[in-house]
Amino acid sequence: MGNKQRIIDAAVELMNKNGSTVGTTQLTEHLSISPGNLYYHFRNREEILAEVLLRLQADLDEAMELAPGEELDALRLAQCFIGGAKVLWNYRFFFSSSLELIMKDEQLSSQYQAFCVRGTQQVDEVLLRARRVAPSEQKLSASERGMLAENLWVLWTSWPRYTETVIDARAPESEITRSYEHLAFLLKPYLTAEFFARVIRHCEELWNENI
Repeated sequence: MGNKQRIIDAAVELMNKNGSTVGTTQLTEHLSISPGNLYYHFRNREEILAEVLLRLQADLDEAMELAPGEELDALRLAQCFIGGAKVLWNYRFFFSSSLELIMKDEQLSSQYQAFCVRGTQQVDEVLLRARRVAPSEQKLSASERGMLAENLWVLWTSWPRYTETVIDARAPESEITRSYEHLAFLLKPYLTAEFFARVIRHCEELWNENI
């Protein structure tokens, strides 16, 4: 692994552990490299964070992106819940300290806003396809579905900070990933009971396979 990748990995590791105060000095000390080595790859911390955000986007795409024409069955919806929750946990510092991280750099701020818009759109597409397969009798217009998608996204990305600050500051990964239960609860009225039960069962199976 080259130093550029090591710097990105170290940024994720240290900021997950110590928060948004981690800077380039801590990164070079952690990696036992010279400041010049770090600045050869990145001019400042914001450039490192931009690369982290690109990797976060790629990981979330892998968990959430649906193929054209793909039918969203109960297992695939469960995979979106569990896979997405694990990705957000792996980069939890970004959501716990997003304002502090992006406020000093306009380009990074725009990148993060675009990431959130994309994430909300991905959730909306998941909702659309789930409703095509197993809609309940509860009506849901396109605009209402968009609002539900945004609510789900906000809950999902807020969950790490809520868990660590309100439930347990040393919360294990298993506590963080309970977010899928709350996401599913918001979605429950809009799917048939039988389909929803299968989604929850698959979520439990997938999570147990990964702990």
